[in-house]
Amino acid sequence: MPESVEDVKTRLLQEAEERARRIVEDAKAEAERILRSAEEKWKARAEEEKRRILGKAEREAGIILSEAVRDARLLVASEMEKILREIIEEARSIVRNRGFSVEDSLRNLIAESLRLADSPRRIVVSRVDFEVAKKIVSEAGLKNVVVEPGDIDGGVIVESASGVVVDNTYESRLREFQKKNLNSLRRILWG
Repeated sequence: MPESVEDVKTRLLQEAEERARRIVEDAKAEAERILRSAEEKWKARAEEEKRRILGKAEREAGIILSEAVRDARLLVASEMEKILREIIEEARSIVRNRGFSVEDSLRNLIAESLRLADSPRRIVVSRVDFEVAKKIVSEAGLKNVVVEPGDIDGGVIVESASGVVVDNTYESRLREFQKKNLNSLRRILWG
């Protein structure tokens, strides 16, 4: 029997509803796929941005740490140098204040200088040490040697007849000590 109009309408309506349901399901599936894709892209971009920001922060932190370490080392080195300068200044102060036997010191410095300068003709000493130096030169039997007061803090400068000058002043000896031993002194004090 042929289909009635009513049956055709019902069947067409069911087919239309079925197609509409499939279209809606397909649209929902596509929408979910688009949402998932967008979410994955967003997560990927967010992760990339997070890595970029973290990388930048790590680089900046590294720079800050490096600068802090450098500044700390400079500060420590500066303080170490300050301490060394204080030690050297303390040595100068001891020399200026004559915290030792001046006569023994001058006797040793003159003897050492005479080994380096043959035929001494002139010895320069500080004004404070002038009389002591004349006594030492006299006791040593050095004839034709002129002892003169000079503008030095202590020690001696010996000039030979041949023009050799031996600077054995306390200041020159301290400078020589610094030049030769400052690195060793640093190692002793700070390892």
